[in-house]
Amino acid sequence: MRKLLNTIDLFAGAGGFSLGFSNAGFNIIGAIEINEKYAETHDFNFKKSKTITGDIRNWSPALFSKETGILPRDVDVIIGGPPCQTFSSIGTPKIKSVSGSRIKEDPRNYLYQNFYNYVKFFKPKVFVMENVPAMKTKYKGHLFNNFLDEIEKIKYFHNYSILNAVHFGVPQIRKRLFVIGFSSANVEYKFPSPSHYAPEESPLNQKLKKFVTVQDAFDDLPKIYDGIREHHMPYSKKKPTSPYQKIIRNGSSVVGNNICRMSNERAKKIFRYMRQGDKYMDLEPEVRKILPFREDIFPDRLKRLSLDKPSWTVLAHIGMDGYMYIHPTENRTLSIREAARLQSFHDCFEFIGNMRKQEKCIRVLRSLGSLLGVFIM
Repeated sequence: MRKLLNTIDLFAGAGGFSLGFSNAGFNIIGAIEINEKYAETHDFNFKKSKTITGDIRNWSPALFSKETGILPRDVDVIIGGPPCQTFSSIGTPKIKSVSGSRIKEDPRNYLYQNFYNYVKFFKPKVFVMENVPAMKTKYKGHLFNNFLDEIEKIKYFHNYSILNAVHFGVPQIRKRLFVIGFSSANVEYKFPSPSHYAPEESPLNQKLKKFVTVQDAFDDLPKIYDGIREHHMPYSKKKPTSPYQKIIRNGSSVVGNNICRMSNERAKKIFRYMRQGDKYMDLEPEVRKILPFREDIFPDRLKRLSLDKPSWTVLAHIGMDGYMYIHPTENRTLSIREAARLQSFHDCFEFIGNMRKQEKCIRVLRSLGSLLGVFIM
């Protein structure tokens, strides 16, 4: 019988990466997350994990080991995604608006060093670090190349690639940079090839499957309404209606986290003018006056999803920018469970806290973690 590989998750969030590796057969034994509500959700879903709530900058690997009882010999794999706001094209303007032009001095630029410190201390067989693609090129690649240099100094062999979630059966277009390191030079690791093609691509390889759509993700979920505050509800279909649903459903007749924010009346009025795939600037000027925004800054402040396509990237601040994810056919934003479906969280995974906290918990894509886990094993 194959031994389960013990894994600790850094910058764990609610547990998206942990869930992916758990589903691939890894044993999540520990985690650290700065946000109390995220950590609470992680702790709820991974009851065997020793989850620490705290800032990793204040938790040295030695302190983490002492408090959890997890020793270097216990750890086979370290996974994690250091916060990426300072690298992303979306996060950078927001940070500049608050802190001026000193974004390079933002301490979050250097959280990858804490990841490195844990690898150096625990000496796992494998590590997997995830981030936005821009980490590779930001500041002329200085930070990324520094990270690679450091891991080479402690004798880790590495490979990296940018993967798009939609290529692997996720109903979302989401590109992420993955760096995988091995303590042994005998491992010849190759990143997996796509199993699905994206909407803008031609299926030149006849073995590739069609992309998974929003309809594939949502079709069996409970019928809900704007402002609903329900938890467990029956599925709307007794049986899955797509291969994706067969994978994602929890095996019971009910599904949780059917909570949807209440949109204001002006927003719902403007929703009625939006066709599937429309964004704010596609609307007539008179319609945009119903809910005006700075059009030079927020041209896509409102966006309605299309049933027959994947979603665009679900952002960490979906709780604040829910109007960027308007339901394809209903005049409301997405429920917690619908957003989780787009992120490929299995229905057995439950989010803890109020709606704002639940929405922000949906911030780490788990399916690529699962995919990489399978290929590492």
